Amino acid sequence: MQRLHIVQISDTHLTPHGDVPAHQQQTDPWSKLTAIIQDIRTLPYEPDLIVFTGDLMHGGSADDYQRLHGVVHMMKAEFNCHVRVLLGNHDNRQAFYDGYLPADPGPYYANRMRIGNNDFYFLDSKVSGYEAGWVSASQLQWLGKHLRQAPTKRAFIFLHHPLDGPTMSNMHYAILQNTSELLSVLRGHNIGGVFAGHVHFPTEYLIGDHVLNVVAGSAAYDIDCTDPQLHEVRESSSYQIITVDRGQVGVTVRQLLQLPAVIDTIQVPSIKFLTKRPPEIFA
Repeated sequence: MQRLHIVQISDTHLTPHGDVPAHQQQTDPWSKLTAIIQDIRTLPYEPDLIVFTGDLMHGGSADDYQRLHGVVHMMKAEFNCHVRVLLGNHDNRQAFYDGYLPADPGPYYANRMRIGNNDFYFLDSKVSGYEAGWVSASQLQWLGKHLRQAPTKRAFIFLHHPLDGPTMSNMHYAILQNTSELLSVLRGHNIGGVFAGHVHFPTEYLIGDHVLNVVAGSAAYDIDCTDPQLHEVRESSSYQIITVDRGQVGVTVRQLLQLPAVIDTIQVPSIKFLTKRPPEIFA
């Protein structure tokens, strides 16, 4: 059975042209991404898949996303592998559609691909105007349909917002708000894991039918959410490698930068789940 190496890069928060790096970073996120690419070059194998799990840009225009597209095209050619990107809450959907994609995909940007006996699903959990995420009903139907059509394949799910779990208690206001609905779709299927980002700290947990959930740290900066009302931002950069081998899944974190000084703080009025669900904006 084929051994796979999947590189997950999350929350790059690339600086739009003419702006300054978010949260007073001293090293520009574009340089941090360059360092990650350089580190991938040192690995003793070429990745089979590279996934950017959202918050690609910290805002940005179509031109900024076109610049990112050039980097992704280079990575795809150099590493001879598939590269997929997802949208996060800080991304500008229309600018991404205009600058990155050859055609408008519609109300959400989701797709899937197959490598050997493994299916990879890339979901769009971004809802404009919200930090928190939802997976729309139409995406859940799409996901359920394809899972049922491929019962012998092992499925790996990628999205920006983490599902609720035991290490997410201080982040309920920001994570996926309809975790139970997604878990209902996954139930009874051969799920290799759910991989997300968004919260800027790495963590792993089992939920649902013992589904592995892995949350990546950020390529741009860490956020310490220990104090539920005052989150501390520190300069850092990391990515992770997911290894799939004979039905087993392992994750290795590659920490490239970690500075101790607090460079910014984020005040959080409430850590509770949102009580108001946004209108169903997806057909």
